[in-house]
Amino acid sequence: MCAAAEDSGETWPRDRRVCVVLRTRTDLSRVLDVLRAIDGDDRLAIFWTVNEGSQFGGKLRDPLALLDVRLIDWEIARTMEFNLVIAAHTDDALGELLGPVATMAHGTGYNRRVLYRTLDLDAPVGLSTAELVRDGVIVAAAIGLSCESQVEQLSRANPSAMPFAFQMGDPTWDRMLANLGSRDLIRHRLGVTPGQKLVGISSTWGHDSTIGYDPRLVNRVLAALPHDEYRVVLILHPNVWTLHSGFSVRGLLSAASEAGLITVMPTSDWPAALIATDAFIGDHGSVSVYAAALGRPFLFAGRGDDELVKGSTTLDFVRAARPLDPAVDLRDQIVDVMATYAASGVTEVARQAMGNSGESLRLLQARFYELMALDPPAQVPHPRRYAPLEVERDERGVTSFLSRMSLTIGPDCAVTVSVERHPAALAEHHRPVDDDRAPVLVVDEHESNRDLRNTAEVRVRSDDNDADTVWAWIAGTVRDSQCFLAAGVHGSRLLVGTRLGGRWEVRRTAGAPVDSAAVAAAVYHLAVEPGCVMTALEVQVGGACSTLAITQVSADAHSP
Repeated sequence: MCAAAEDSGETWPRDRRVCVVLRTRTDLSRVLDVLRAIDGDDRLAIFWTVNEGSQFGGKLRDPLALLDVRLIDWEIARTMEFNLVIAAHTDDALGELLGPVATMAHGTGYNRRVLYRTLDLDAPVGLSTAELVRDGVIVAAAIGLSCESQVEQLSRANPSAMPFAFQMGDPTWDRMLANLGSRDLIRHRLGVTPGQKLVGISSTWGHDSTIGYDPRLVNRVLAALPHDEYRVVLILHPNVWTLHSGFSVRGLLSAASEAGLITVMPTSDWPAALIATDAFIGDHGSVSVYAAALGRPFLFAGRGDDELVKGSTTLDFVRAARPLDPAVDLRDQIVDVMATYAASGVTEVARQAMGNSGESLRLLQARFYELMALDPPAQVPHPRRYAPLEVERDERGVTSFLSRMSLTIGPDCAVTVSVERHPAALAEHHRPVDDDRAPVLVVDEHESNRDLRNTAEVRVRSDDNDADTVWAWIAGTVRDSQCFLAAGVHGSRLLVGTRLGGRWEVRRTAGAPVDSAAVAAAVYHLAVEPGCVMTALEVQVGGACSTLAITQVSADAHSP
């Protein structure tokens, strides 16, 4: 029992003490979903403590400070009596705390072989005797299992712990299902426009992970996908951020960020990003399993078999998933898996880890209140909505493109230029393609890579300026650099000039807005195409189509 409110200084009385124990930031993500089962009860005093010792435990106190929890030192926690101890990990040190301990996995189950913790090649981390037993006694009063296969795992790894097992479902999965209706909102907040596909990439930690196996895969995916048709979002395991540091992660991803990568921060509600995706690339981590379970077409990019114990649902998933082939064009593989995934059966395999779907908070509430010897509230809480994702991206957007154009003339003599653009920052990762369209380098003045600016065939000033300023910049740029065409924004118009003296105004008369760099690329293609008249054209970029009127504004315009 807690002290009376009048004696403790509390504003309202609380009858029970709960201690939340964390070892890593991964624990925190799961615990926040689990605590939804009890955190609205005003009878509970909830304390938090950190079980030190993990190499991945660094900076754990930073997100706890943002949550404004009541954090106590481990040594203080050991002197207190609790009515319930909750941990999304298993460790015999939990036996040092006074009170019934409830443990659970912090992902889609007990899958990994981590010998230095389990001391047993066949036992998954979280269910081994080395972790669950202290001085010959099981430290957990309740061992949360999300599906039947985990019951079998516990029975094999530690039969004496079976009386303490309980079915808890998966609160993270249930929360995803409850928030599926927010898909369009999440995509909008991520900057994904109608018609674009969002490709997710995830990496757990270790050499066999997506990034561990191929540190440049993210770059290659971004290089392969047309920028105006796709967006890419990356979710890295918190252990990657902790062990390597955010500074090093940002360094590794710097070129990808310039190419449009969206990176989900480790303290964010990352499952929201899975809801927003159209296809997914990942490894043997839980994020991949969740994405596939949601029905997202999935390509397996890690290795991971050696890290997974026999009988784990993740091992079944990895073996069922289609492997990504580094020798085959990535865009072709993504398009193909999106077309064929529904019949693959991989979603059904992934969902084997999600038992008692929709029931997790009810099951957790019932077991927790039983352990606390307290009557539960009349209502079972519902899963919370997701906060807006915390992401990092280059807010300037992509500032240099390798653009390929093709021109068609319709029966009514209407001219259409289609533009396909790939980020020039990742040119080294572009695969040779069977395409007779030579790429044209189009560079914005915000581009910080001087080599790209100096070798551009088209240069663009995307900031809005008065006409005199733009024309003066165009004249100086085509005179002093090797570019053939320069274009600058003036209000609703794009002013264009070439090295040969031609000057035009371009304005949109119908259709969707298209950014200035894409318009400049289309006008360039029209200008260099023999026999074309610079009067009007339709531009197609990704799923957008815009009709443009072109007006000559100087008498000395020439075709090259």
